[in-house]
Formats: sequence, structure tokens, C-alpha cells
Amino acid sequence: MFLLANRVLPAKEHTTIPSLPGYVAVPVRYNSWNKMLMEAVVNGHRARLVVDTGAGYSVLEAGRARSLGVSPVGADSPFGQFTNLNGESYRVGYINSLRAGAMDFGSGPIALFTPANAHTAEASRQNGDNDDGVLGADILTRYKAVINCFTKTMFFKTDSSAHLKIAQFAISQHFVKIPLREEVTRAFTVPASINGHPCRLLVDTGAFVTTFDLRRAKEFGLSFTPTKMTGSFTDGVSRQVGIGQVNNLMIGNYHVPPQKLAGTVLPDFAVEQGQGRVAGILGMELLAFSRGIIDFDSMSLFLK
Repeated sequence: MFLLANRVLPAKEHTTIPSLPGYVAVPVRYNSWNKMLMEAVVNGHRARLVVDTGAGYSVLEAGRARSLGVSPVGADSPFGQFTNLNGESYRVGYINSLRAGAMDFGSGPIALFTPANAHTAEASRQNGDNDDGVLGADILTRYKAVINCFTKTMFFKTDSSAHLKIAQFAISQHFVKIPLREEVTRAFTVPASINGHPCRLLVDTGAFVTTFDLRRAKEFGLSFTPTKMTGSFTDGVSRQVGIGQVNNLMIGNYHVPPQKLAGTVLPDFAVEQGQGRVAGILGMELLAFSRGIIDFDSMSLFLK
């Protein structure tokens, strides 16, 4: 969701993808912008999708959709011609076939998104830096996905009777289990505290860095120094980014090591999550650093 790179995730040696009964494992990778990417095949064409827990629905970039054989549906479509995401209206397209590795997701509707700067996006894609779309919460929850941010492996459940027993494994490996709550907006949040003040954080694998909302910084005793860096969200608005030292951040019962983190004025659609405003976004760099495992079956986040 957040278009800013601060910390490049460390490379890790390629490992053999495990085989687990009732699940299909799919490898993912990080690019130089901390995006978690999944190589996919859309209607027989190769595509690159960002795995984004902060996106309520899966999306294809409208310009690329045509190249992938995905067209907007007509007025008589049972899925409707338009859908509303983050307060914006999107055309709806239909994918006849979506695969990733050995996983077959079948067919279905998908939102079509036109980026704020389509020319820049196309140039970036030609340089191998950009993606074709987003694998969002609709697919992740449907298949009870498990995302291992450290080993760069995803598991999709294909047998409803199968169970990975993530909690049993994670606790034996000294992970901390944190409850994951689905909000009415289809976002996912976890309990947290900053300098002893309780709050919630949005778990967003589409956010490259962990970022706090500047409008609530004083409330939590945080201060951020303005920088020349800017970031933008899907609304296309460029926002100035500050950097501040965060010494006492708890996510559930997991203590985040003191470090410098980002702050900006987060868009309303990111912070207004039904049962209250969130204080910030838990992004990809902390999820990977903390060996994060996101389990949509047990609705838990595990950190170590």
C-alpha cells in the first residue's frame, strides 16, 4: 500500500519448497523496494503480483490487464461493472485462469486499477521494478493462506480438513502469538502499545516500511524529524516522511527492538478501521526482521 523504500531486506539462500498435505506451497521474493512478489500466470500470461494483506481485494493494473487478456465486464455481469475500494470506484474485470506455481486459483472477478502516474509505472515495469497487480485479502482469506515473511514461502489451503498447526510449531520455536483481527474494511490489525499507550497497527505486507500516523505522534510520545523523502499511497498523493526513534513499541507481547521508524500523515482509509483509528502500519521490513508468520487460518500473527 505504501510506496516508499527505506530498508532493503536481506537476501536469503533459496530453499526447497516444502510439500505439506492439504496445502500448496508457493515461493515469493522481495525486490529492491521491499515488495513481496509472487510470480503468477494470468490467462496463460506471466504476471507479477504484490502480496498485500492491506488490500481488501485483488487488483490488476488496468493497462496490463489488457495484455493479460482481462477485459472489463459488461453491464449484465453478475459481479457488477464497478467496485468501491478505499473510497475510489474501480472497473471490474474477469480472470479466466489464475495460477501461481502449483496453485490453481481458478477464475473470478478482479478490480482494475489505473495508477496515478501510468507512464512512470510502465517505465518502472520495463526496468523490472514494477508489478502487474495485487494479491489481496479476498484470495488470502479464501484459501486460509499462511505467509512466512522470513522463509519467503506462502501456503494455500486446498483441503478444508488439513491443519498446519502453526501455533504449536511457532511456540516451540519461541515465537510470540498475537491475535489478528479482521476489520469491517477487510483490513487486519493487531494490538500494540507505544510508550505504554495502547493502540492498534494495520498489518500490511504491501507497506515497504513500518510507518506511524503523524497526527497521533504526540499522543504516544513520539517525535519525527522531517526528511526530504516522500511517500504515496493508492490515492496518488505525495506525503512528506519523517524519521523518529521508537524505543518502546510492543506488538502484543512482542517487544520490538529500539530503532528509527517512519512517520507521515496516513490517509484516512488506512487509519479508520471500523472499531477505531490505528496508530500506524506494520510494514514489510519489521515483519521480515521479526520472522513474521501471518496465519489466516487461526487469525494469528507470530513474531520472534
